[in-house]
Amino acid sequence: MKTYSDFVDRILREEGLLQKLVPTEARSYDLLLKLRAADDALLTDQRPIGQPPMFTLVRGGLFYALDAIDEAHKIFQDCPGDLGSYWHGMMHRREGDFDNARYWFRRAGELTFFSGLHGAASKYSSVMARQSNWDPYLFTGECERARFGETEGLKDLSALQRLEFETLFAYCWRKSEVG
Repeated sequence: MKTYSDFVDRILREEGLLQKLVPTEARSYDLLLKLRAADDALLTDQRPIGQPPMFTLVRGGLFYALDAIDEAHKIFQDCPGDLGSYWHGMMHRREGDFDNARYWFRRAGELTFFSGLHGAASKYSSVMARQSNWDPYLFTGECERARFGETEGLKDLSALQRLEFETLFAYCWRKSEVG
């Protein structure tokens, strides 16, 4: 089923996407090269972009999904506002810089998609289900514990990471007004 564009859907269907909590290298060098070369027309199947600054976050999100953390960082650090800060926090969490991730999550504040994300996350994690809303600090702490040896719940953390990404990516795509 087509959700975004042919190119974006191909990336998001990539097997094993976002499985590593702290990746050390990009997932698919071939796709990464294609993403680097892709213009907005390719990423949107020639559809117009109503909010180009928001679409910058979509592009950064694709680098993030392919574990190209440095390239995602270059984009997110130049994106002001709460959504750019949230992406920036996610990127630092995957980089293993947990305190910096928390800093960026504080700058982002509570976002409108947190409630929906929390509802979906509750199906994967009893820890998240006990919270009143999506909690990026709790999730960061769980990822930090995993990074330093706690192995219980690793599968849940990968699933939550993917869910968080999909929720934020879809939100930014809609806000970009691709159509």
